[in-house]
Amino acid sequence: MDDTDVKLLNLLAADADVTATALAPALNLSVPAINKRIARLRSAGVIRQYTVLLDGEKVGKPIQAFVLLVLEKFARSEALMELVRGDPDVLDCHAVTGEYDYILHICARDIGELEKKLLTLKSRCGLAKSYTLLSLMEHKHQATPLPDETKE
Repeated sequence: MDDTDVKLLNLLAADADVTATALAPALNLSVPAINKRIARLRSAGVIRQYTVLLDGEKVGKPIQAFVLLVLEKFARSEALMELVRGDPDVLDCHAVTGEYDYILHICARDIGELEKKLLTLKSRCGLAKSYTLLSLMEHKHQATPLPDETKE
């Protein structure tokens, strides 16, 4: 990746819907050159997908929770992965170090729905322990890691 690729990626991360025509002046490249760079970055796996970021409150899912999990037995991790992959309200799932095994980011319509999701996790995945944190306010959300614009 060269400096132009890095600048292109930062511009796309800010607005993935931006056209190559709009990017051309910022990158000092032709539209075909920009499209070739994007195609190369996609084929290299640097760009995995394009998506939209929705406002949870406006789509009826205002509750955001982070759930820390400890599994009773590691063999139960496949049941957890099956549940996680099948639930569109589980936004993220990370295996983590430390006292807990996994952290989930879950959205829900209301507290009752969140409780049902937590009870399902506990009954189907063999949890030894869970700890739930409710998000009060999102102060920053960055959907993807960005490459450094300055190389030294």
